[in-house]
Amino acid sequence: MEDGREKWSRKIEYLLATAGYAVGLGNVWRFPYLCYRSGGGAFLIPFLIMLTLCGIPLLYMEMAVGQFTQQGPIGAIGRLCPLFKGSAEDITQWSSSPDHSVNSRT
Repeated sequence: MEDGREKWSRKIEYLLATAGYAVGLGNVWRFPYLCYRSGGGAFLIPFLIMLTLCGIPLLYMEMAVGQFTQQGPIGAIGRLCPLFKGSAEDITQWSSSPDHSVNSRT
């Protein structure tokens, strides 16, 4: 069944694209500064715990939902739970606006 959607030709392309989307250049620049400002090595322990307990499982869940539904974020949430389709549209608009990251800097 051909649905016309593009697919990754190699696994390394997918891996690099998801890593680039998840990390971002701003995180690479800001993380050492925030780590130093928030207590240095003591900041890394809770950061790594939360990354292990929350960040990685949520990343896998998001990728699994995307692979299962083979749709974008709005269509995927709408297919899993039509009641939450409106919230998926709001979250997508919020995450794509540059304003949310600029105003959150301290």
